[in-house]
Amino acid sequence: MKTRTSSVVHALVSTRLPNRFGDFVIHCYGGAQDDKQHLALVKGEVRGRENVLARVHSECLTGDVFGSRRCDCGEQLDLALSAIGEADCGVLLYLRQEGRGIGLVQKLRAYNLQDEGLDTVEANLRLGHQADERDYYVAARILEDLGVKSVRLMTNNPKKLDELRRYGIPIGARVPIEAPSHPENVRYLRAKVEKMSHMLSFERKRPRFPFLAALFERLAEGPLSPGRPFVTLSHAQSLGGGDAQVSGPEACELSAALRAAHDAVLKPAGPALRLAWHDGSKAPVRLALAGTPATAGDVVAVPADARGDIDLAAALAAILGLGVRSLLVDGDAGLIGRFLEGALADYCVITVVPQFRGQTGTGGSGLESARIADCGCQPLGRDLVVYGPLRIDGSEAPAITPAG
Repeated sequence: MKTRTSSVVHALVSTRLPNRFGDFVIHCYGGAQDDKQHLALVKGEVRGRENVLARVHSECLTGDVFGSRRCDCGEQLDLALSAIGEADCGVLLYLRQEGRGIGLVQKLRAYNLQDEGLDTVEANLRLGHQADERDYYVAARILEDLGVKSVRLMTNNPKKLDELRRYGIPIGARVPIEAPSHPENVRYLRAKVEKMSHMLSFERKRPRFPFLAALFERLAEGPLSPGRPFVTLSHAQSLGGGDAQVSGPEACELSAALRAAHDAVLKPAGPALRLAWHDGSKAPVRLALAGTPATAGDVVAVPADARGDIDLAAALAAILGLGVRSLLVDGDAGLIGRFLEGALADYCVITVVPQFRGQTGTGGSGLESARIADCGCQPLGRDLVVYGPLRIDGSEAPAITPAG
C-alpha cells in the first residue's frame, strides 16, 4: 500500500485482521504531532459512506488487555467491536491516549491516590493534570483519510461529540455504549457522570424503557420452555409492512438495550444463522444446515426442516447447549415469521419506522419516499392507530397540515 501523508497523520501500513468479532482491516497511522502510532480497525467498505457506525476508543492497557474492573474501558472495547462486527460496515479508532491523556505511569499513580480515597478526577488534579487531557483532532483526520462522510458514534462522552463536530466530522447520531457496573468501578462511573457529564444510566432506579420492565425482569428467570432459551423477537418495519432500518438515536438506544439484556443475538447470514454473544465474550457461531461446506470460524451443523430450511427448534436446542438462556432474534420478516409459525418465541418488540417503503400494491411505488412527519400512535381496542401529516422527501411542508 502506498503511504498517504498529511500534516497531521501518516497512513503507514494496512493488513487484514480477522478476530473473534469478524473480518477487519487494520490501518496503522503515525501521528505527526504526537509521534505516536494510532490504529483504525475497519469492517466493510466505509469510503464515501454516511452514518458509519464508529467508536473512538482511547488506549487503556489495564482495562483493554488485563481486564481491570477499576474502569469500563475493556468492556466498552468489546461491546464496540461486537456491534461493528454485526454491522455491514464500521470503524473503531484506537488512539494512544493512555489514562485520559496522562500516560500509563501517571495513571498508575492515580490508582494509588484513588485507593487513598480520591476519585478519578480528583486524582488527576492532585497529580497536576486536567480531568481529561485527550484530544480528538487526530481521530477526525483519520476518519477523513478513510473517506467516512458521517458517523453514528458509540460514546457516552459529550466532549468527544463536541470535539469531533468542531474538527469537521458530521455525527448523525449518538449510540450509547454502556457496560454493566461493578462494585470496583461504581465510584469511577459516578465521577464521570457528576464531574465530566458522561451520559450513563447505571444508577437509574427505573429502566430507560419502562414499557420493557416486565421483559427485563422476566429475562432474569431464564427459559420458559424446555429445550430452548427464552426468545425475544425484534423487528423494524415500515408502514407498508416491509423491512426497515431504524435511524433515530432513541430507537438505536432501544436496540442496544435489548441486545445488552439478552445473552446472545441471532441474525440471518445468508442461508445460515449467526449467533453472537452480546458482550463479545466468545467468538460468534454460525449455524448452518448439516452437509454445508465448512467455512472459517465455529460452525454448528443443524438438520433441515420439512421445507429444507434450518430446523429452528433444533437450532434453539443447540444454542441452549452453548449456554445461552435468553436469545434476541434480530431478523427480517421471513425469519420472524418462521419463529412465529413454529411457536418458538416468548416476547416480541416491533419498531415501526413512520415511512412507506416498497410498492403500494397497485404496481406503482408512489409512496416510496413518503413518511409521517409528526408521528402519533393511539391504542384503539385491540388495534393500534398510527397517524400524522404526510411529508414527501424533498418537500418542505407536510402534504397535510394538522388542524389547530
